[in-house]
Amino acid sequence: MDADFMLELEELLVNGEFAAVIEKLSELEEDDLTPDLKITLAHSLSQCGRFRDSLEVLKEINDEVEEDDFGYHLELAGAYYGLHHYNSAIKEAKKCIRIEEDYVDSWILLALIYQETGRDDLFEQASVTARELDEDVWNSVFGNHYEELEEYEPDEQKIVTDFIRECFGSDAVPFPVSDNGDDGDPHPIQVFLIPPDFKRNYYKIISVGIGAYRGIENDEAGQKHVHRVELCAFLPGSLTMQQVQTDYRWTARIIRQFGEMLELDSSWFGYGHTVSYGDFLDKNNRFNGVIFDTIDDDDIASDKCTLPCGDDVTFLQIMPLYEEEMLYKVENGHAAIFNKLRSLYYHEYYKDDFSAILEEPNYLTGIDIIDINRINCCYDSNEKQRLIARTSIEELLDWDGADGCFATDRITVDGCKVGFMYREKPVEGQPDSGWRFLAGDEDEQYMNDMSRMDIYSLNTIANYDIDIIEYLDMPVGTALYRTGNGEFRIIKRKE
Repeated sequence: MDADFMLELEELLVNGEFAAVIEKLSELEEDDLTPDLKITLAHSLSQCGRFRDSLEVLKEINDEVEEDDFGYHLELAGAYYGLHHYNSAIKEAKKCIRIEEDYVDSWILLALIYQETGRDDLFEQASVTARELDEDVWNSVFGNHYEELEEYEPDEQKIVTDFIRECFGSDAVPFPVSDNGDDGDPHPIQVFLIPPDFKRNYYKIISVGIGAYRGIENDEAGQKHVHRVELCAFLPGSLTMQQVQTDYRWTARIIRQFGEMLELDSSWFGYGHTVSYGDFLDKNNRFNGVIFDTIDDDDIASDKCTLPCGDDVTFLQIMPLYEEEMLYKVENGHAAIFNKLRSLYYHEYYKDDFSAILEEPNYLTGIDIIDINRINCCYDSNEKQRLIARTSIEELLDWDGADGCFATDRITVDGCKVGFMYREKPVEGQPDSGWRFLAGDEDEQYMNDMSRMDIYSLNTIANYDIDIIEYLDMPVGTALYRTGNGEFRIIKRKE
């Protein structure tokens, strides 16, 4: 490789000109792109927010890099993190730590993942280690990142807080986002909790600070539209304060995260927009997405306030959705999912007696009150409740050819590890890999019931048990069982 080329490339990297790095590397012939250069390309793609492209580049060189190539696994972790594939990101970050324990970037990334997924105890452990390794780097990520977020001017802050007191209640108290509270410098986005009162028998969780950022939408006509929002959530008034602060703290966490996302990604939210979280919103529920809705409450005269500059700040509520509901919304639009949610609620809780709904003095439609145990309006009673949501399936496998396989419910529904796997002659005329996966404790009666197994892609089963991946290239006739120490052992079989 030309020395001048490498010097120019190094200079671009040092100066953070990652788009120029991508362009420069694209000038090379494919044969000149060594694994190291492809890792550099993947890094630059991730820095430009092109995480899926980065992942594709890394997968291309999976067989060309050493197992203990730290840089390769760090870039993999970063790409998975950017795609919200948190489980894979954690796996790769931990692999980096095993390779080089004292490298701060691995611990920083691990801390970020734990922070975003609400695992506060694990976040604290990773964060402490990262800070001990390099306090300057730690500060650059966790100590001063608030400075990037805009803040209201004092007169703007007063207008917003006065509006909240008037429309939502005057007894607002700070709601800590993490288990450790919000110690240290105040976050520019504060989250407040307003308890139920005689007028409104539900909890209100409301942000103050997101609307300091002006989200700009450019429409098809080239016109610019300003979007300033604050986010809120409504919780059942029957909850105790302890339940709110434990079972529903995730609502405050994602409100703040979405607020940060708006500004850091230079984006905006509006009515009917959805955000897929890439995983369950919290360990105590199976929601994995959010839709934004206007506030439909007779007690609130307006859902927006106006700042001195003339910009409106609109208050949107967050409503969590199940995977099936997210897919339904994508296919049919936001009006369809709202109608489906409300229709189900009216039927389930009021038996379609609309007069009973209208008699409620503090009317909020049922779906506006977040209940972690609410019914899934798109649930098919005939469909199995598999442990991993389809929207949470990560791309773990680089596979050419037929990738169909059979797996029993012991794995996908009951959550057992693969205990026995074998590869038989594929079904002719079908996209069948020949692989069959069992937990190993299924008896003859179980196996004779075809309703207890289904066809999946190999990648899907790899999400349930990543240990199978290294054996998938083995030929037809291969059979393996998992030993007591968790390792697979090959059994000799005839085809």
